[in-house]
Amino acid sequence: MFERMPGHFVGAVGMSTILTFGLILITLVAGVAIMYPDVRAVPLLAVMWPIAILMPVLFHPTAKTLWVAVDLLMNPLEPGEAGGGTEEGASE
Repeated sequence: MFERMPGHFVGAVGMSTILTFGLILITLVAGVAIMYPDVRAVPLLAVMWPIAILMPVLFHPTAKTLWVAVDLLMNPLEPGEAGGGTEEGASE
């Protein structure tokens, strides 16, 4: 895995949450602007619920990858931190 320490992917969950809430907010503002002055809740909810349910599921793998990139930019790898797949002394 790509975890450098326990709890490493809390940042990825945060990125996914922020994106999901942002899309819900954009949908809400656009829906109100389109339907104004007769704003109806049912059509808005019919669009927002699938976003709220599907976005975290679909975006989470991408959020994990983006969080690894952000983490590596903020905290570059130290010498010997990346395993490389082989250990010294292992027989081939």
